[in-house]
Amino acid sequence: MDAEVKGILRGTTTLRNILASALGGLHVAQSESPFAEAVDRGNVYFTANQATVTTQAGLSATTPALTIANRVASGKIVKLWYAGAMGLVAAVAGAEVWACLGGYSATAVTETTAATVRNAKTGDATAPTGVACLAVATLPAAPVAIAQLGAQYTGAITTAPVGFPFGRWFNGALWIREGYNFTIQTSTATTLFCDYIFEVVDE
Repeated sequence: MDAEVKGILRGTTTLRNILASALGGLHVAQSESPFAEAVDRGNVYFTANQATVTTQAGLSATTPALTIANRVASGKIVKLWYAGAMGLVAAVAGAEVWACLGGYSATAVTETTAATVRNAKTGDATAPTGVACLAVATLPAAPVAIAQLGAQYTGAITTAPVGFPFGRWFNGALWIREGYNFTIQTSTATTLFCDYIFEVVDE
């Protein structure tokens, strides 16, 4: 028995056949980004420090390197895709660099200085509704470390011709729900640039 498969093209009402090879195999898009659908919906954002931030020693509610705060009653879920960091000066002491999740709190994050945000699809600088990206912030409480991003050492930067960022792809597996926050923190005080890629969806 033969079957005909049709689909509607995105953004149109056009119905067309889904193409098949001479042997009956379906044609699929090659080299498509796994996140292209989310970007196309306009829900994906980049944020990064434009200047270094000096962190506290250990997990702290003050001066996290870069903060995503999902406000209470935002109606949104933040799905973290990527978190990364980079240092340009030697640490005073060896520093572990952590990805950190702050637990639920009805007390809002103190939003001192907004971070630079760009929509991955449009390039628009408007932050997603209900979600704050912060270069300077104070958290309601110290977070917990949930992943290791890397380490910063005490050797002078002049000893290496190239510096490499360290980070981790979460691929949307980490959800930051209403009243929670996400930051990068360090075991000893140091200076970092940080960056995130994330998606915002309705609760």
